[in-house]
Amino acid sequence: MNFQHDISGPPVQAALQGVESPQTKYGDQEIAVQVKNLFFSWPGSKRPALNGISFTIGKGERLALLGSNGSGKSTLLGCLNALNPAEGVAVYDNGRPLHPAEHPEYIRRILGTVGQNPDDQILGASVEEDAAFGPENLGMSGDEAREKAGGILRLCGLEKLRGRAPWSLSGGEKQRLALAGILAMDSRIIALDEAVSMLDGAGRETFLSLLDRLSAAGKTIIQVTHSLEEAFHCGRCLVLHGGKLVFDGTPGQLLERPEIEDWGFVPDESILSIRLLKKTFPAFAVSGLDPRETAEALRKLAVEEADWGAGGPELENPAVHGGIEGSLHGTNVRKQAPRTAVEFQSVSHEYPGGAGIFGVDFRIPPGALVALVGTSGSGKSTALKHVNALLLPSRGRVIVLGEDTADRGVKLAGLRARAAMAVQSPESALFEDFTADDIAFGPANTGLKGEALKERVRAAMNETGLPFDEFADRKTRALSGGEKRLAAVAGAAAMDSPVLLLDEPFAGLDGTHRKKIRELLRRRSGRGTAVLFSTHSMETAAACDFVAVMSEGVLAAFGPPREIFGRRWDPAWGLVLPWTAAAARAAEISGKNPVDVPLNAGELLACVLGRRVFTEERAEPAPPRESGIPLQKNRRRKTGLEFFRQAGVFQETPSVLRSLSGGLKLSLLCAGLGAAALPAPSGPAGPALIPAVLLAAVLAAGGTAGKTGPRLLLRGMVPLLPWVFMVAALQVFSGGQAALVRAVSMVLQLAFLAALFSLYSAVTPLRETLRTVNVFFSAFLPKETARDLSMGAGVALRFVPALTEEAERIVTAQLSRGGKKGRLAMVFSMIIPLFLRTLERSEKLAKAFSLRLYGWRRK
Repeated sequence: MNFQHDISGPPVQAALQGVESPQTKYGDQEIAVQVKNLFFSWPGSKRPALNGISFTIGKGERLALLGSNGSGKSTLLGCLNALNPAEGVAVYDNGRPLHPAEHPEYIRRILGTVGQNPDDQILGASVEEDAAFGPENLGMSGDEAREKAGGILRLCGLEKLRGRAPWSLSGGEKQRLALAGILAMDSRIIALDEAVSMLDGAGRETFLSLLDRLSAAGKTIIQVTHSLEEAFHCGRCLVLHGGKLVFDGTPGQLLERPEIEDWGFVPDESILSIRLLKKTFPAFAVSGLDPRETAEALRKLAVEEADWGAGGPELENPAVHGGIEGSLHGTNVRKQAPRTAVEFQSVSHEYPGGAGIFGVDFRIPPGALVALVGTSGSGKSTALKHVNALLLPSRGRVIVLGEDTADRGVKLAGLRARAAMAVQSPESALFEDFTADDIAFGPANTGLKGEALKERVRAAMNETGLPFDEFADRKTRALSGGEKRLAAVAGAAAMDSPVLLLDEPFAGLDGTHRKKIRELLRRRSGRGTAVLFSTHSMETAAACDFVAVMSEGVLAAFGPPREIFGRRWDPAWGLVLPWTAAAARAAEISGKNPVDVPLNAGELLACVLGRRVFTEERAEPAPPRESGIPLQKNRRRKTGLEFFRQAGVFQETPSVLRSLSGGLKLSLLCAGLGAAALPAPSGPAGPALIPAVLLAAVLAAGGTAGKTGPRLLLRGMVPLLPWVFMVAALQVFSGGQAALVRAVSMVLQLAFLAALFSLYSAVTPLRETLRTVNVFFSAFLPKETARDLSMGAGVALRFVPALTEEAERIVTAQLSRGGKKGRLAMVFSMIIPLFLRTLERSEKLAKAFSLRLYGWRRK
C-alpha cells in the first residue's frame, strides 16, 4: 500500500507565499502540529471548552489524546482540522505552518479526521462508492478511485461488503467504513475521535494493528480514546481535564500519576494485573500491555521461582484485586430459579437483506446479569429488540415476564415499560429539549407525576453520573457524546422496570462513568432485576452471571463466564479472550477445568502461584422449555417499526418498474414532478384535484412493484412531518374554506412527492440514478458541473431515507420506554427533534463534504 502523496502543488505554494516558519523542528523531528496558548469557547457557554492549551506533535509521532467525557478532546480535534477555527493552531506542510482561518482546505488535505459518529461521515450510496469518494475528489479517475478503495476496504475488513448500502451496516461496520474513507485520501496526519468505540475485540485488534502499520509507514496519528490499554500503542499521551492540558508524557508515566482517577481513569484488569505482579515479584518486567508479553515474563519467572506452590508470597483474597469488574455479579440468582424473566424459544427474525437471528434459545431468571457478546453484526441488537418487543419473531416465541410478545392480547406499551431499553445510538435518539425531560418520558408513561417523578429522575441521573443539579436543565443537543449515552441509560434506569436492557452502554464512556454504570447494573441485579446488555468488552462480560455469545445470528454459546471463556471457548467466534484469561492461557498456567480460568487480576495471581482459590459455585443457566402458554393462531406479526427499514430504500424484488432502464425511470420521475406543477382546475376543490389524482396513480403503481405498496409509500412522509405540520397550520389559521382546501392540497402534494420519491428509490438503486444523472448532464455541461449536479441529486435522494432513519431512532427510543404508538403526544414530541435533526443533519453533511475534500481538484 502506498502512503505517499504530494500536496505541495501550485495552488498550495501560491497560498503559502510569504508564510514564515520560525520553528520547524520538535526535538529531532519535523513539526507536524503546533498549538500555542489555545483558548476556545462555545457560544453561550460560561466557561471555555479549551483553556490555554499548548503542545507540539512531531512528524511521524503517534499520540493518544485522553480525558473524561466533556474534557474538550473532540473540541480540540475540531480546532486542529479547522472546523472550529481558533488562534494558536498550526498544521505544518514541509516546514511551513498552515493556520485554520487562512488555509482550512489544505489543513484538511494534510489532516484527515474520523469522527465519533460514522453516520455523520458516510456519503456514498454503497460501501465502495463511499471509500472512493475522497480519491475522486483528489482527481483520480473512477477506475483509479475504485482500485484505491478496494485496497483500503481489504485493510478494514469490508471487502465483502463493498456493494452493500451503508445504511444496512452494523454500528461497528459503519465505523470501519468511516475510517476507510479517510485512509483512502492518504492524509499525512490521521486524527481519530473514539474511532474504535463500537468495534468488537477482534475488530479493535485488527484496527490497532492497522494503525501500527500506518505509524511505521510514517503517518502522524492522533488517537482520541478513553482506553489506557489503547494508549499503550502510542509513545506519548496528552490528558485533558476541564479544558486544560494536565499531562504530557508516556503511558507508563501516566499510570504512576496519583491524580489518574481524578482525571476520569479507572485501571482495567490488564493494568491491575501488571501492578499486582510487579508488587508480588520484583523481577517481573514488561514494556506494555500485550498479554503475550506478560505470558513470556511469567514463563521466565516460573523457571526462576519453581517453588511458588510450596512457599510463595502470602496471597490476599483475590477479589480484592479484581477491580470494579469483580463486583458486577448479581446476588439474586439461585441455582434453580423458580421463575423466568426472559425466554427465547427457537426465535428467528430475518431482515430483507438476509441478516437477522436464527433459532435462538435461552432462558434468563430474575436477578441475572447477562452480557450479550459477539462481533459487529452478529445479532446482539436484534435479540435485545425482541425482548423489548420492538421486533417480533418470524418464527418461535419470546416470553417476557410470562407474556408472549406476539400475543395480540398483550399490550406492548405496558410490556415495554416493564422491559425498558436504552438504544445503541443515543446521540440521535434523545427527543426532548432538556435532559431531565427526556429521562422523565418513560416514568411519566407509567403514570408517575409530580414530586415522585422528579425524585425518580433525580435518582436515575445521579446514579448514572449526570448530576441532576448540573444537567437537568441542560439542552440535550449540548451534551457530549458520552453524556448523551449516559442520558439514554438514565432514561431506561428511571423506569425501574423488572427487566433492564442496554445496547452498548459502555461505548464512548470514560473510566469513571463506566464504573458508575457497572455499579448501577450491580445494584439493579441485586434487587432482582434481570439485566441484559450488549458489550464488546470481554472483561465486563466476564464479571456477569451469564454470557451469551452471538455468531452470525446464531446463539453459539450460553453459560457462566468461566465456562464460556474456559473449555467452551472457540476462536471461530471472532472474539478476544478477557485479558487475564488470555495471559494465563498463553503462559499455560490455567488448567483445562473451566473454573481455573482467571477472570481478574487477583485470580491471575492465584493461577501464577498455583493456588486456584477463586473457584466458586455459579448459577447454571436453565435450559429453554415450553412455557405452557398456548400458541395463538392469529399472532401479532408486526410492531409498526418495520417500514422504517424499507421506506425510501431500494427493494430487490423483481417487477416491471424495476426492469425499466435508468433513463426511462428518471424521465418518469421528472414527468411526475412536472405534473405536480400543473395549474389547478377551477372550482372550490380544484387545488386538491390534481395532487389527489397523482397520489392515487403513484399508489396504484406501487402496488405492482413488489413490497412497495401504498402504505409503505405514504410512510415516506414521516421525515416531512415537521414541515407538514407547520405549513398546514399556517394555511388553516389564515381562515376560510379556501384556506382549508389549500391546506388539504398542500398535504396531498407532499404525500404525492413523498410517495413518488419512495417509489422511485424502491425500484432504482442509487448508484444507477447517479450514473443516469451524470450521463444526462455530461451531454451538455462541463464535467465538473455535471458531477456537482449529480452529487446534489444523490444527496437529495439520500436525505429522505436518512431522515427516515432519524425518525426511526426517535420513535424507537419513545416506544422502548413505554410510549404508545399513535398517541398524539408522542407524535408531537417527534416533530421538534426531527425538525432540528433535519438542520443538524444538513450541517453535519456539509462538514463531511469539507472533511472529504469535495471540490479540492478545482483549487
